[in-house]
Order: sequence, then structure tokens, then C-alpha cells
Amino acid sequence: MAPAAAAATTAAPANAAVFRDQANKVGARSCADLYEALGQGLTRGAAFSVKTETDQAAPDAHLVRGLLGLTYDQPDLKGSAGGVVVAAPGQGGCEGYLVRVAPFQKPCAEVVSLLPAGSTAGQPLLGVWQYQLAGTQGQALMIPSGSTCVVVTLSGMTQRQ
Repeated sequence: MAPAAAAATTAAPANAAVFRDQANKVGARSCADLYEALGQGLTRGAAFSVKTETDQAAPDAHLVRGLLGLTYDQPDLKGSAGGVVVAAPGQGGCEGYLVRVAPFQKPCAEVVSLLPAGSTAGQPLLGVWQYQLAGTQGQALMIPSGSTCVVVTLSGMTQRQ
């Protein structure tokens, strides 16, 4: 990202199109729809605030990035989490990715039961559990942290024009 970045920030957004609105506000219109889809996927079930950034000189030619703070109040996930949403123009469309980091107040062995049905375990990575989530939902890394588990969720999408 260039040193001069356009930025928009929203806390506790009230509208469903906040990601698209922010992308448009900073001039990153070509990938605004994909950025919104990724943002909505990342924030489902959470209160959040987001800061959207892109290259100020040529926002439609570079990636648009959102940094998020999230708060969950669900039966199995309570508390703060963080996330990143990235969408970038490419040949014939846009590609994007989301990353969510969420601490669960239970051991990873118990968190596994919360994964979508049909998720499969992969090869552990130096003590980090790896799962392919069912369907095209992405991947999860489970990092044991004492008696708790930090889950990193990763998922990508492509939008063709």
C-alpha cells in the first residue's frame, strides 16, 4: 500500500452495505461488491467497527483493505476478535480474502465440535491444528493457548466481471 492511503472508518455500523459504502467513499469501486461480501461473511453474528483503506493516488487499481474489531455475544463465542478483509482488482475481476482471529474460552478439542459438519482435519503444523471447512467455507487454524483456543479462520472469494 502506498504511503498516502485513503481511509474511511465506521464504528458499530447500522447499514448492511457499510463495506461497499466505505469502498466507494475511498474510491475503490471496482471491487466494492466483493469487499462487501467478504466483510459481511467476516462480521456475521458480531458487533464491529471497520477502517477501510486503499491507495489514494489510484484507489480502483489497488487493493482495498479493512481492519476490523469485533465483539461476539454468542453461546460458544463471547468477547473480542479481530479481522482483515482484502479485495484487489485482477485480470477479469476481483479476488479477495478474509482472516478472522477469535479466542474461544474452551480447549481446541471442544471447539472442533463447533466446525461445520463435513469439515476435515489436515496435517498439524507444529502444534497448530488445521481444518478444511466443509464446502467452500475456507480453512481454520486452531492454536492452543493454555486452556483456551485461538481460531484463525481464512476464506477467499473471486468475482468475475
